[in-house]
Amino acid sequence: MSLRRSCYCLHVALIALHLCLVGIAVRHTEHSVVVTITSKTGMLTTALSASLQAFYTIYTALLVYLTQRVSLSRRLSQRQMLTTIHDVTGAWGGLGAALDGLWQQTKVVASPLGVLSVTAYLLNISVLHIASSSIIQFQTFNNTVTASVPTAVGWPDSSVDYNGFDWATISSLAPSVGNLSGLGNAGLTNGTVYDVLLDNTGIGNATVNATTINADCALVAGMIYDTTGNPAQLRTQNGGAFLSTFVPWKDQVLCNTNVLTASSVLNFFVTTAIEGSAAPLDRTTIPMNWTYYASASVISNATIDMSWVTCNISLLRTSAIADAQTNTFLSSISEAPISSTWISVSPDFLFDQPQETVNELWFSAPFISAPLIGIDPICSASEATDVIDVAAGLPGECGYQPSMLDAYLMQLLGMDASQINPFPIPGIDDSNITSSFALSVDRMETALSRVLATMMWTAGQLGEVGGGFNHSIGSATITRLVLETRLNINWIPLSFALFASIVLWGLAIRMTHVDSENPLKANAINSGGVLELIWLASRLPAMRDAIGRVDSPNIDYLRAAGRFDVLLANVGEENLAAKHYDDYESQGPQGVVRPRYTSIPIEDAPALPETTVDQFLDDGELTLDFVELNINRLRSEIEPFALKFQELVRL
Repeated sequence: MSLRRSCYCLHVALIALHLCLVGIAVRHTEHSVVVTITSKTGMLTTALSASLQAFYTIYTALLVYLTQRVSLSRRLSQRQMLTTIHDVTGAWGGLGAALDGLWQQTKVVASPLGVLSVTAYLLNISVLHIASSSIIQFQTFNNTVTASVPTAVGWPDSSVDYNGFDWATISSLAPSVGNLSGLGNAGLTNGTVYDVLLDNTGIGNATVNATTINADCALVAGMIYDTTGNPAQLRTQNGGAFLSTFVPWKDQVLCNTNVLTASSVLNFFVTTAIEGSAAPLDRTTIPMNWTYYASASVISNATIDMSWVTCNISLLRTSAIADAQTNTFLSSISEAPISSTWISVSPDFLFDQPQETVNELWFSAPFISAPLIGIDPICSASEATDVIDVAAGLPGECGYQPSMLDAYLMQLLGMDASQINPFPIPGIDDSNITSSFALSVDRMETALSRVLATMMWTAGQLGEVGGGFNHSIGSATITRLVLETRLNINWIPLSFALFASIVLWGLAIRMTHVDSENPLKANAINSGGVLELIWLASRLPAMRDAIGRVDSPNIDYLRAAGRFDVLLANVGEENLAAKHYDDYESQGPQGVVRPRYTSIPIEDAPALPETTVDQFLDDGELTLDFVELNINRLRSEIEPFALKFQELVRL
């Protein structure tokens, strides 16, 4: 009984083990066991596979042992054909023996269902052996880990002297940024300069430091252009004056570096139309005189409307999201505010702006140092001498010349080439001075921020040797792909193992269960090996003689001869003690050592009390075959003695 309980418990434990593995696989809990790939990873994989195989081999061997023992005990406790016991016992010899036993059922049917159960049991044991090594394996995968990598800091630190930059070179190179094929601009996007990753082995995105230049522009109201003095002056209505030496042509946005205002403020002469201005035009528009040639010898005058745009520049320290492999800018944590409509301010606004630190008051330096765009000065007729004699050339002191940085700003604003570079002298009878371009505040702020950011980015690209600054080294956190191994439960072999364990449990119950009407009987025989069969044959002459009558030991004949019911459990220790009282060896007449046949079952006894014989006749166990078998056996026993007796009589 204890073996049967142990058998059931082990089968249930195997099912519970596989169900636990299913639960772990659903939640992928096993993936938390991660091992870095090293030279010893292969040994670890082999050790895991060997350990699983060893566990399942030992466990299934124990299952087979317990199931076989309990199943055989059940068989021996029931009255069955001798061939049935032979077939089922032989099937437990292995899968090959079980399959052979199934084949034998096609010739002499004895116990097809019993042999089939043993075969199915051993087949499922084989399934467990096959699946065992692959239920849990180490799986190679790309794991993501965080790492700190160096960066080239885009914005110079506080120790850098901006006054030492070669702004002339920087401003001449800046307009080509983004226009030359193959010239990358990692670290720059619009008005933002951000750090560049020096290690591009990461994946996904990385967060880096960034600096955004913020321009807050407005129209200055209450200004007039006074031409009574020499030179002409811009002044406020209350008498304040600002020096100005030129009058722009139409559709120009030019930085006025002659006006001394707050260090964080940039001022621009704008002769374009103002788009969506919220300020009254009469307060922000400044009429200026322009002379031109109506004909070859006739000079005419016209009025050009100018606006004074002032922009306060500030820095916004923020963070940017960049691609970890290409350093491409993706987004910014915070954006600089952009104005939606023009506002008007008083001239006092030009002096009351909050100051940045000393090292960051560099915004006007690029415009002051920027070289001219290389065309002749734009002169009015009043400034030209001998303009009729074109071959004599134009004097270099007249009019004005836009710088390369002015041209770059106008290009970013969206002006075409004819608007950026007008004719040096208006054409004959060219009196059309109406603006063809309208300037919006958001476009002005965005373009100015980009110009200044490009200046600083170009300075960093040139380095200290080229007139800029050397990038300091910072750091950023990236995500890397690392090839590692982790435990992984494979669904297919686990499914086969779970199914096999459930089938094994069901088969074990079928082959080992005991009916309440036929409980297990204690018996001395607990196996069906050769030794046990020889022992049984020596104690059961009827069984021995029935099989011994087969002339040819063909398995088919032997199995056919064994088709009679036996109850081997009756051959117990107590019965043996009672029936084997005079067993000893004697030497026969031919010198052959043979046992005396006194230890025989009750039904084979030569002389029994009449009540006992009657009982056997009533039970149907004393048949003519058994009687004939006993007579033949007795005849074989008596013949040698009869022959010996006849020889003695003759003598």
